[in-house]
Amino acid sequence: MQVLARLPITFTGADGARVHAPLVAGAVGGAVTRLVLDTGSDTHLLTRELADRIGLHLAEGEEGVDHAGNRMPSWSAGTVPMRLAETDLELRDTVVIPAPAPFVASGISGIVSPQRLHPDAWTVIDLVDDELLLVDGDVASIAAWTSERHPELTLLALDQADDAGVVVIRAAIRPFAEMPVLVNTGGRHTEFDAVAVPALVASASERIGGGVSGADVVGGFVTDQTLIVGGVELAVPRLAVRDGMHPPHGMVGMDVLPGSVVICAADRSRPVLWQVPVRPSSPG
Repeated sequence: MQVLARLPITFTGADGARVHAPLVAGAVGGAVTRLVLDTGSDTHLLTRELADRIGLHLAEGEEGVDHAGNRMPSWSAGTVPMRLAETDLELRDTVVIPAPAPFVASGISGIVSPQRLHPDAWTVIDLVDDELLLVDGDVASIAAWTSERHPELTLLALDQADDAGVVVIRAAIRPFAEMPVLVNTGGRHTEFDAVAVPALVASASERIGGGVSGADVVGGFVTDQTLIVGGVELAVPRLAVRDGMHPPHGMVGMDVLPGSVVICAADRSRPVLWQVPVRPSSPG
């Protein structure tokens, strides 16, 4: 097992304000900037402003759909060089979008898909020690290494639930049926579609976030829920319930993920390793 790269994760923008998603500093095309680590993105996204600044050649792309379900223009930039710590990487199949308004104030110039950072290595998003690591090794060696790093956590080895290019596992909100659920480091809340949790009565709808297009994400909340995954329970103090979510119809966000470690890879045959501070689930 070999650590290829190691760098700090932060949650503070250039304006000093706290952001909900993990950030790393990287040099993209030679320009140092903040980048969001988003396991809910199946592609690397850079802002048009950064693309113009570093002189990327752009081709017209298809309209994209963000978390709010809104469409937005995009351009294809192909492969873009990036350096994280002392490691040179390539952002393949990079898409360029107009800069979301919150990105400008925070000094953020893009979103990287952590599971696609390296063609062979594992990506470790450590939300206990706030570190990003790229690690080479087999499943057994990675599991032993991360268990030694955080013996206080329970290690889950979870099969990938689909081939969508994002980190999707199987989980359930008690007492409802297990279903594909996105592990989303870019998401503010843990959210489920109302059709997946039909007996829950949410509070009045409100704005609970926004997509990169700037469109609102709307939903209500239900308190004191439990997520069941891999035979263990995770507390969800405020579950967001939405109508018409794009598949998958559930996601775990950054209200639940801090204090855990998410380990993922580009190879979809590899499991998702997730270390969580939980107890075995109780019957019922």
